[in-house]
Amino acid sequence: MANFSSLKMRLIWWILSAMAIGMLATAMWMQSITAWERHLNNAYISGLRLNHSLQTNAPAGEGLILTRLSGQDATLADAGLFTKLPEVLASDYITRLSINTGDSDGRANRMDIAIVASALQYPIAKLKGSENKPTGAGLAELTRLLASYCAEPIVFARFEQGYWHKINGNAIWGCDAAPLDLRLPALLIAVVGLMILFTLAISTTGTFQSFAQMLANQGVRRGTTRYEREGPEELGMIIDAINDYLEGQQRSLSKRAMFLSGVSHDLGTPATRLRLRAEAIKDETLRLKINGDIDHMTGMIMSVLTYTQTEINDEPPRTISLFSLVDSVVADYQDANQNVTLTETDLPKVTGRTILFSGGEGSELPKKQTPSPQIVITAQPLALKRALSNLIDNALKYGRKAMVSVEANSVEAHIHIDDFGIGIEPAEIQRLTSPFQRGKNIGKVKGSGIGLAITTTIAEQHGGRLEFSKGQFGIRATLTLPR
Repeated sequence: MANFSSLKMRLIWWILSAMAIGMLATAMWMQSITAWERHLNNAYISGLRLNHSLQTNAPAGEGLILTRLSGQDATLADAGLFTKLPEVLASDYITRLSINTGDSDGRANRMDIAIVASALQYPIAKLKGSENKPTGAGLAELTRLLASYCAEPIVFARFEQGYWHKINGNAIWGCDAAPLDLRLPALLIAVVGLMILFTLAISTTGTFQSFAQMLANQGVRRGTTRYEREGPEELGMIIDAINDYLEGQQRSLSKRAMFLSGVSHDLGTPATRLRLRAEAIKDETLRLKINGDIDHMTGMIMSVLTYTQTEINDEPPRTISLFSLVDSVVADYQDANQNVTLTETDLPKVTGRTILFSGGEGSELPKKQTPSPQIVITAQPLALKRALSNLIDNALKYGRKAMVSVEANSVEAHIHIDDFGIGIEPAEIQRLTSPFQRGKNIGKVKGSGIGLAITTTIAEQHGGRLEFSKGQFGIRATLTLPR
């Protein structure tokens, strides 16, 4: 319940954080848009005031400085030679505009405007309907346009045939007058904040998935008897619980092995006495039966002890050559005159051409055949030999001879053991992988019914599996191991 509450609180925290980041970014974005609209509206109102000042010679108002041109400056302005005026450079851009309108009495009004800027020619085409529009509205739209660009232009204006005025309105439409644009920081905050939250969520999920994958692949290849505590607190508590469970399981297996070892040792003495007393029996048939029962009993105890020791899985894994290990097991059987063979694995031929010694197009390079394919895996060699020996023993018991082969790809390695037996189905053999399961020929073939169970346990500890199928001659047992 505590874990669930903690996970729930973490989820709530992520949701609230995402909402807070979104609200902050939205507030910054909206504040920036509102401030920008306020700035443009202020420029529009200033244009209306400017129009009134030009027409009535009234004060222009705050933020606007009007200077009437006189003498030579007025003459140059009348001639349109604004680049000759003081403070105007020859390289400056000149934007000319006329606003024409008519009043209710049919009289035409005209506003001539010249905008001088050092790096910008204003797009007056954006001033829709500058013709037949009141000069106040036209000039207000112009000042709004000036405020939408970061520049500090000099504006010259004349109403009708009156005086030219130089207008300095940088306090209204200059760069310094523009509000701070927070849209880009808002976007960055939203993106970075959401990326951080997304990374935290993915990291937490990835940690759980990684640990789940480790549990799924536990065994010799990747597994361990104890896992390192990592990730969030919830995962740490899960890892602690699993570690405690594994330690308890290991202690239980160790106690079982010690118990069976003690039982095996304690039964050794009475078994020996029984053998000695059986020797005194004159009936040879009865004596052989008693000795056989004693052997079967001690064999069962040793098989159970072997199975338990296999479960303990205390052999350290090593990197080995799988083909070499299989070859050594097969060689031991062959030394004992057992009918066991290892089929050769075909290696691809390498062909090519050399520019040093050309012997014709497509000539083969000198090549050396590797005696055995290099199939490298991480495994417990003794346990793997025991599993392979059990499969070969079964093939010899029920199929007269065994043929062993090895193949591999980039993911898995397969050891095939083919026998030459008849009369049993693969599904029936698969049932015999459980402990103490015997086939229909239980009275004809010796055994404790635990060999395949040991082999299956070893395969699972390596992260692999044991499977049976119909072979070319009889039954094929396949031991699959991950690479």
